[in-house]
Amino acid sequence: MPVRRAGRKRRDRYAIIAGMLRLLLISLSLLALCACAPLDAGGRAPTPSAIVPVTGADVAAASTPTLTATPTRPATATPPPTATPEPSATASPEPSPTVTASATATLWPPPTPDAAAAGRQARLPILMYHYVEPWPANANELRRGLTVRPEDFTAQMDYLAQRGYVTVSLYDLADALATGRPLPERAVVLTFDDGYRTLVDYAWPILSAHGYTGTVFAITELMDKGLEQYLTWDQARALFAAGWRIEPHTKTHVELAGRSDAKQLYEILGAVETIAANLGVRPRFLCYPAGKYDATSLRLAPEIQLWGAVTTRPGRTHTFADRFTWTRVRVDGRGSLKDFITAVEGDLR
Repeated sequence: MPVRRAGRKRRDRYAIIAGMLRLLLISLSLLALCACAPLDAGGRAPTPSAIVPVTGADVAAASTPTLTATPTRPATATPPPTATPEPSATASPEPSPTVTASATATLWPPPTPDAAAAGRQARLPILMYHYVEPWPANANELRRGLTVRPEDFTAQMDYLAQRGYVTVSLYDLADALATGRPLPERAVVLTFDDGYRTLVDYAWPILSAHGYTGTVFAITELMDKGLEQYLTWDQARALFAAGWRIEPHTKTHVELAGRSDAKQLYEILGAVETIAANLGVRPRFLCYPAGKYDATSLRLAPEIQLWGAVTTRPGRTHTFADRFTWTRVRVDGRGSLKDFITAVEGDLR
């Protein structure tokens, strides 16, 4: 009996010790949970009063942990890429002008005509050239007529210099007619239609030797395409920096007469804006391709703020009123120096 009683006491002692250990483990677990608990709204940790005393029932419950599902952020559906429809081609009967932004282009103010402008006139030759280069092999009569050979061009410029002629621009002529500002006693305007690249090789050096400058009427779309027959924009900028003027001869060199408003606007304004974008200065004078124009041309030119235009009609007397149809003197590449002198100083109206 004493042995059984002693064994029972020993087992009871073990049970008590085991229960105390469980309670100790539970208490430690609760303290750990409190340490990890979030701060309250005031930024304080929970106080011991917030800890609920552990009972015997809690011991059994604590032995089986309860799993709490952690909420996951719902996946956001990504919309499938939307196919961009390709634009359908729209046929246009006439091209509309593509205006190149030229907000930085210099805008010279137009001359304001005074009270005497209506009765004022100026008599001086506006010479019309095309090619200045050697005659091509097998050139026909038309090509020879349009081509002044370098030696003939040199003789012509030498004559002008010996006679005291001074080159002026169409801007100078417009200003003289509008305001009465005097021109040199012997003034001449040199114009070169189409803007051929050989001007840089032949005409420019010859003119520079006399301190002369000229006006190039450029076909802008042919320059944009980089066709080797025509000036590059770098060459045009170099001529402009040397005192030459670069003015529009339309975009594609089509005859304007009989064309619609939209087509003429495209050709004239398109060329104006292209030159402005490339040179930084808005040009003000137009050369009608083949000298052809009509009432639409004469209306549109001042509307897009051009100051004047030249034709291929012969003449040397100019007024402010006819500034959109100024005449010129054609220089024929087949002619002699005497023919040139007669054209410049003869009785050409």
